[in-house]
Amino acid sequence: MDLESELRAAMAEQVAGTAAPPSLVADVRRRHRRRTNRIRATVGVAAASVAALALVPTYQSFRATPAGDSATSRPTGGPAVLEQPERPPASGLPASPSPEGRPEAGSTPKPSEHPRSGDGGGGGGERPGAPGPAVKLPKWVTYLPGGLAATAPCTGTGDAKRRTTTCKWGGTDGWVQIALIKGSGVGLTDLAPVGGVPTRTTVRGMPALTGDRPGSGRQISWIAKPGTGVTVTAGGTAKDQLMRIAEGVRP
Repeated sequence: MDLESELRAAMAEQVAGTAAPPSLVADVRRRHRRRTNRIRATVGVAAASVAALALVPTYQSFRATPAGDSATSRPTGGPAVLEQPERPPASGLPASPSPEGRPEAGSTPKPSEHPRSGDGGGGGGERPGAPGPAVKLPKWVTYLPGGLAATAPCTGTGDAKRRTTTCKWGGTDGWVQIALIKGSGVGLTDLAPVGGVPTRTTVRGMPALTGDRPGSGRQISWIAKPGTGVTVTAGGTAKDQLMRIAEGVRP
């Protein structure tokens, strides 16, 4: 007996006592019809979607142009029917001003650019790009967060050997205080002490110390150049921009 005959005999032994139920063919046909119906329904929905998308450009191209549209109501060539040449003024009467030079009724003249002026800290320009009213800054302060205003003019204390200039700004969401110390031999130990254990950092390449202040403030101090020290303290939301404020101090 060859291999094929042995396989046939083995298969016959396995299914000798097995019989297919009478409803097998009906079940197979019913499942086939269900699958066919699902496929047809899916294809129909997809075809309807594609047809709707294809009709959108056609609908837009056939929409009527609104009445009064200047692109369709204006003639293509020749002078406009309603346009008449302007008549010269009668002799002895002043000519009416041109539309460019005649102010409209109820309008206010366009304000000129606000002049820049300094404050008590040495004078400086307005901070460019600040939202809302411009904040007048000393010439050695180039950046402050938006929403701050000077709480008082910058004050100076000390003498000719060592002088400290302090400026303060505040707002609903935070506050900033900048102290500029000038004098011979000024070092980090001469600046306002940092609360707690200070952390070493740098401001534009210069060694600096930073740490928390009592309350919600945070401070950073550094020697900007020989004989000039700077201390920047900020609280509220301005505290998150402490380093950017410090890098904007250019004494």
